[in-house]
Amino acid sequence: MIIGSRPLTALILLVIFLALQFLIPARLVIGGMGAIGRPSVAIGLLLFFLWTLAFLTRRGLPDGAQPVRWIIGGYVAFQLFGYAVGIDRGLPEIEASSADRWIIFTFAMAGVALATADGMRTRHELDRLLRALVGFAAVMGVIGGLQFTQVVDITQYVRIPGLRLNAALIGVAERGGPGFPRVASTATHYIEFGVVLAMVLPLALHYALFATVRRQRVWRWLAVAVIAVGIPFSISRSATLAVGLALVLMLSVWPWRQRYNALVIAACAIAMFHVVQRGVLGTIKSLFANVENDPSVQDRIARTDYVFELWAERPWIGRGAGTFMPERYILLDNQLYMTLLEGGAVGLAALVVFFLAPYFVARSLRLRGADQETRHLAQALAVVLPVSLLASGTFDSFSFATFVGVLFVVIGAIGALWRIDGGGGGRRPLQVAALGDRLVATPWMANWSGAGRRSKSESLSTGCKHGLG
Repeated sequence: MIIGSRPLTALILLVIFLALQFLIPARLVIGGMGAIGRPSVAIGLLLFFLWTLAFLTRRGLPDGAQPVRWIIGGYVAFQLFGYAVGIDRGLPEIEASSADRWIIFTFAMAGVALATADGMRTRHELDRLLRALVGFAAVMGVIGGLQFTQVVDITQYVRIPGLRLNAALIGVAERGGPGFPRVASTATHYIEFGVVLAMVLPLALHYALFATVRRQRVWRWLAVAVIAVGIPFSISRSATLAVGLALVLMLSVWPWRQRYNALVIAACAIAMFHVVQRGVLGTIKSLFANVENDPSVQDRIARTDYVFELWAERPWIGRGAGTFMPERYILLDNQLYMTLLEGGAVGLAALVVFFLAPYFVARSLRLRGADQETRHLAQALAVVLPVSLLASGTFDSFSFATFVGVLFVVIGAIGALWRIDGGGGGRRPLQVAALGDRLVATPWMANWSGAGRRSKSESLSTGCKHGLG
């Protein structure tokens, strides 16, 4: 995408978007714009405008099919349908304003995903964007670590002309006993902080595993360590479940030796963390062990009857997109419940499809990517979708802009990788692990596929010719 005579690429704007998402406290907004006034949202709207302009003029967009366009187009269309449902219902002014803000936010995030899918011209650009995502997440982890160790809370000192606090900064709280800190870094909430780091961790692992020179390995593994250590600082069940699922799904594509190495390293890291920060892991364990006595869990269970009472009033198409306001109704801490009320059964089904469709696109690349690095990156991107879906059942995820921003960047990155690799959509047979591949195992289904067996035979034949058999 080009503005005027100067090449203002999607990569530059997307990196700026990520910087604004991760480095500026989430509650600092542009004055007069309310909750959607985060500077990153303005960048998202600019990206949507530029993408639309390029689409209408047929300039600057790559040719050919792009599944993410259909996924994002369907998502936007359904949100507009939900907006119309709300208007037709006759909304109170406060709900109408909330619906307006939601639609603006929807267009901004759509712009982020579409610019990522169609604006990354080469694999190098895509890797730079995703490495920037990892880097900014690591910085967020550092800020959270400084809060947790009570060295300094940097967020209290960030003041930017033109921005004001939409609500008081969340600061450092206590959980698990007096004086035991729980931090949110620059995120809106502690849960968002932990979940976002869990979403980015698979990508951090990918780039660390495929680092080619020593200096790269040092910095990339440092980023992995910072992100991984930051997750328990949120002291969140949601983050713990998210990182657990992310690691299980990543382990599933690694060869057995790599799995053993990862488990040994993880066990040593957990032991060291327990020694250095006593009490953190025990507190997280107690969040699961004492569920029946946890007020937050019991409150969520108690709200279930209320949710289904409201849902029964408009079971199929819901109350309207963006109209369920916690301050007007009740705090649900569950995006699936919120979508059920706003979009009805149809809306909830559409949300699940929205998570699953890009997952299967990425899984197609995991099975058919041209090389092991592409297949591993595809798996790292795919993992983010089920992790996000799981987290959406434990907190109202789409109310948090950093979570949504990361999700839409990842969905766009899946589309970009699908286009750049050229092997998606079944256009290439299932790929078995080549003799030199150490980090990506052969897909299970390839062993049952004639194409997979042929590819394996060809790989072995090639290896023998080069003296590797």
